[in-house]
Amino acid sequence: MSRSEVSTHQAEEIAQTWYGLSARASPLPGEIDANFLLEGSQGKWVLKICHPQREPGLLDFQNQALKHLQNFAGVPRLQRTSSGEEMAVVRLNGQDHHVRLLSFLPGTPLGSLPARPPGLLHALGEFTARLDQALASFQHPAMQRKFLWNLTLADQTINARLIYIENESRRKLIEQVKVRFESDAKPYLPALRAQVIHNDANDYNILVESGRISALLDFGDMLFAPLVCEVAVAAAYALLGEEQPLEAACHVIAGYHAAQPLTLTEIALLYHLMCTRLALSLAISSERAQTEPDNTYHQISAAPAWEALARLVYISPDYAHATMRHACHLPSASFTHLPTPARRPQAEMLALRRQHLNPALSLSYREPLHIVRGQGQYLYDADGNAYLDCVNNVCHVGHSHPAVVAALAHQATLLNTNTRYLHENILQLAQRLTAKMPGGLSVWFFVNSGSEANDLALRLARAYTGQRDMLVLEGAYHGNLTSLIDISPYKFDGPGGHGAVEWVHKLPMPCAYRGMFRNAPDPAEAYCAQAEEVLQRLQAQGKGIAAFIAEPLMGTAGQVVFPRGYLHKMFALVRAYGGVCIADEVQIGFGRVGTHFWGFETHQVVPNIVTMGKPMGNGHPLAAVVTTPAIAAAFDTGMEYFNTFGGNPVSCAVGLAVLDVLEGDQLQYHAWRVGTQLLEDLRALQARFPLIGDVRGSGFFLGIELVRHAEHLEPAREETYAIVEAMRQRRILLSVDGPWHNVIKFKPPMVFNQDDAQRLVEALEAVLQSLGVREVKTKR
Repeated sequence: MSRSEVSTHQAEEIAQTWYGLSARASPLPGEIDANFLLEGSQGKWVLKICHPQREPGLLDFQNQALKHLQNFAGVPRLQRTSSGEEMAVVRLNGQDHHVRLLSFLPGTPLGSLPARPPGLLHALGEFTARLDQALASFQHPAMQRKFLWNLTLADQTINARLIYIENESRRKLIEQVKVRFESDAKPYLPALRAQVIHNDANDYNILVESGRISALLDFGDMLFAPLVCEVAVAAAYALLGEEQPLEAACHVIAGYHAAQPLTLTEIALLYHLMCTRLALSLAISSERAQTEPDNTYHQISAAPAWEALARLVYISPDYAHATMRHACHLPSASFTHLPTPARRPQAEMLALRRQHLNPALSLSYREPLHIVRGQGQYLYDADGNAYLDCVNNVCHVGHSHPAVVAALAHQATLLNTNTRYLHENILQLAQRLTAKMPGGLSVWFFVNSGSEANDLALRLARAYTGQRDMLVLEGAYHGNLTSLIDISPYKFDGPGGHGAVEWVHKLPMPCAYRGMFRNAPDPAEAYCAQAEEVLQRLQAQGKGIAAFIAEPLMGTAGQVVFPRGYLHKMFALVRAYGGVCIADEVQIGFGRVGTHFWGFETHQVVPNIVTMGKPMGNGHPLAAVVTTPAIAAAFDTGMEYFNTFGGNPVSCAVGLAVLDVLEGDQLQYHAWRVGTQLLEDLRALQARFPLIGDVRGSGFFLGIELVRHAEHLEPAREETYAIVEAMRQRRILLSVDGPWHNVIKFKPPMVFNQDDAQRLVEALEAVLQSLGVREVKTKR
């Protein structure tokens, strides 16, 4: 779309005819539209004569935004025509043009100033933040626009324009930035808070008057996007021409953060987003230098942008991240990535594994993966291939999350020791977790793994009740310690297992899909009646019950969903017989189920003891047990409980960072929103492919059970493994679980997004068809 050609005489006629203004017109710069400054006895105005191909809906988007901002000082005001319309439609040179008149705002463009003091850049950040706050509630049908300057799609835009960058070293520079963006920033963007943003706070759209930021012009690039993109754009242009570009950017970031705090994830992504914005601008300007050589507007920032980007890319991303955190008065640490060791041939690695590791340690997939790096929801193999990770709930907020890594590194440079000394981290973590717990659950024990947590929960229950016997669920798994193998039917009933010990009482799996009482009038009541028979038998033998332990959504058993009311009835029953109730949240806690922070909350129950692990450390060994003061007091018998590493300062710093990211990025809501749509899409596949017997779960904890016969529920084990292997070939990682090995398990990092979900469903559909799975036609 070339620039509109309109004369000053035509502009003056439009001003007189449509707005009643007698004024002299002089051209103003513009990318596509013809813009004019009008000066006359009635004052100064800006006349914008839009390109004839401009979409009216996008112009209305700008108009309504300006009306929404009518009480915000520092943005233009839309002036109506003499007949009261927001826009005029004028016939010029044989084509219709939409015309708008805006108030004139005085000031000097930031890009024209000989120097940019730190205070001015800080004020720029504050101004941009206040604008975003004012826009936060604004919506418009055109906000989800497909747009060249959408930073979230920068890699696609850059890819299509690399051919226009003739200088090889410059082209490689842009490619380097693009690759970093794709691996280290793009995976996180869909999970971040988003709204309508200005999206073009460049140094010629920012006006300065009397040493202060006075105005922001040109709302033509607005769109709905992650909020952090606004900061990245403003900071990227503010650093142009600066000897210390990172320092200049940090002043803008600090100003924005002071007015509207950025989340840890947003800060961690800013370096890559700033570099990407510059690369995007340079790719577009390189194209237009060849396709529109006479339009100098497109090249106004090209030379300083090339210089700035060349400086930025040689700054370590870790150093940039640490510097930005420091500017925002957050703990910062400088850390480096260790080089990847020399790569061994896969056959050699397998041989060494067989030689030095016990074969009980299994490998996933027929053709094992050599994974060397993780970022967000992606794992990368030694050849650089990216795999969408749909099963790793350990790295809860994303593989190698920069905010979590920074917290770990910072605390590791200060202190790591045991809990026999006072330290803030463990107290803050306990306080913040207590705030997320109901009903008196307030005494914490920090340990290193979910297995340690569940073992300690058994000790607490036995100390409080004076009993040993346990109620467990068929198919359950609670950890790898001897005490936990004893209460895990998935293990003691499986290969190499020896059945239940005499103090463990196994109850039928209360599965709403294939459970033995699934067709009963009240399945929950039927299952609980069986449990009461066990409790009565124990009572008749003069025994009591220590505890009932269950995952509120069973994981290893195949993402099992209980019948409505089951857990509520079971908790009441167990307590009536003197036992306590333990909720194992090791796999499902910390917002994964979407609707609630904890799985047990989905059943409207409050356990006596809750255990957690895996996600709370994002891959760092951190787990915990929480209980009531009364149960904790019964455990205090004089025998000290000591755990060398449990609750150490580094682990607790990691736990606090994980909570910061979960809350700051609203990942529980994200899991609910994306997971709900994914569940709906998978059920649409279920309606077409009878092999899919059931799709169940909540949020980012879903299961797809495959059966050969809908009535008899014959497990389709071979088909399940075949599908998972075929998905692996498409670089999507899933796993198989359940007692019959016929459930595809889905529990990805919480930054898994809507695009990932669509890719998963489309790939699964293609795999089902490629494997010849029978399909039925559905009514549309």
